[in-house]
Order: sequence, then structure tokens, then C-alpha cells
Amino acid sequence: MAVVKLEVTQAFPAGLDRLWKVFGKPEYTERKHRALGSTEVRIRRFDATAREITVELERLSPVVIDTVPQWARPFVGKRQAMRHATVWRRTGAKRIDAELEIDPVGQPVSAHGTGEVVEIDPAHSRLTLRFDVTCRIPRLGGKVAAMYASQIEAALAADHAFTLKYLREAS
Repeated sequence: MAVVKLEVTQAFPAGLDRLWKVFGKPEYTERKHRALGSTEVRIRRFDATAREITVELERLSPVVIDTVPQWARPFVGKRQAMRHATVWRRTGAKRIDAELEIDPVGQPVSAHGTGEVVEIDPAHSRLTLRFDVTCRIPRLGGKVAAMYASQIEAALAADHAFTLKYLREAS
């Protein structure tokens, strides 16, 4: 099994209390995925408390064929069913821990991420996520995992841009 490591750091112009309120809204989660091109967004579980936010969802995601190597295009459709499971844990006044699973349904790849959101000051926070992207295909597994890691990185950048816009509009 091939494993590719990915680390992403993002800054937010908001403290943890504000981010917690945003992340704790099912409306934010659904709007985000729809704005990023997903269809048939189904939130299977959404529990939000003062200490933990758990989200499990399924969605159909567009495949940006230009990001797929030529050799892999015959195996990729126009849309991919995705499953997400995310748990945010408020572990302190200035820290949120995260655990994420991102799995394309029926594909030999998956991503497991952990990370944290740390409050720099009451108006600024920093999110750091680390992923292990795995692929079960012999020989080509490393290339497939690297391709999927680059897609996750692009999706996280789009997610970040949406959240920044959402925060601006909500203030």
C-alpha cells in the first residue's frame, strides 16, 4: 500500500468562538459543498455541542479532468461519490482538534487527516491539517495517492476561500 503525506496550513480572520459557531451550523456545511460544485449533498449526521462537532456526509463531486493524468482518465468519471466524516473537538479555550476521513466511494484511495485550529489572538486563527493519503493499487499506488493528495489540496484551498467569504458576509 502506498502512502503520500500532505500538510496544509490556513489562516482565518476569526477567533475560535466565531469559527466554532460557523462550523457548528449544518447550513454552512451544505452551502460550502454546494458552492464548491457538489450535488446531492446528504448530511447523514450532524451533532454540535459546546465541546464537539461531528459531521458525516455524502456528496457527488465534480471531477476536474484536467487534474487527472492522461493514463488515469479512462478510469475516472465526470462525478465521484464521496464520503466525509469529520470530528472537531474543542480541547481548550484556544485550541480545536480535528480528525477527518475523506473516501471516494468505490475507489482504492482514501485520506485520513488530523490537525488543529489554534487561536493566535481573538481575531485570528490558524488551521493545520496533516493527511495520510493511501492507495491499495500495486505499482501505481504512489502515483494515484499523489494525484488524490493534489486534489485534496486543491479542494481544501477552495474550502478555505469559501469559508473566508462566508466569514466576511456573516460579519
